[in-house]
Amino acid sequence: MPSGRSPARSATLFTVFDTQQGYRALLSAMAEPGTVQPLPGGLPLVLATLVDHEVRVAEVGEPHWPDADFLMVRGGTSHGQLTDARQGTPLDPAAGATAIYELAAVGAGPLALSLTGPGVGAAPRLLRLTGLDSDEVELFQATRAHYPCGVDIILVDRNGRCAALPRSTTIRRVA
Repeated sequence: MPSGRSPARSATLFTVFDTQQGYRALLSAMAEPGTVQPLPGGLPLVLATLVDHEVRVAEVGEPHWPDADFLMVRGGTSHGQLTDARQGTPLDPAAGATAIYELAAVGAGPLALSLTGPGVGAAPRLLRLTGLDSDEVELFQATRAHYPCGVDIILVDRNGRCAALPRSTTIRRVA
């Protein structure tokens, strides 16, 4: 990892079968935005699944945040830095970063988001969260203003659940 820091909190080792399961959960979450998927390994499994020596990872406050492929946000707020993330270009929108938020709960809580767009279906989908700063929702929306460019969002909790908000998803706060 280019920053020289390990983002995982523990020395947890995952087998290839664990990372395959993690990949399937993340793929399902991206394909069906706002659905809560089981992810027993939490943030360490997400990182073991997505991060290798060829990608750059940054946490909030690190100087290479604007150039990172994966951005880690712990504590529910990027302190306004999400809009500084790499958002791709019209010719290469896939060059946008993916932000990974570790929250207290995914699928339950006081913050409710209404989601529409590809993979959601005809009716809006409701996603409830605990631990996401309410100001972050406006930052999520700002990173989608120039679709297809933008930032993909992965939400993971410490209870083994995840959901995703691809850049194609329209987000509206309802509670």
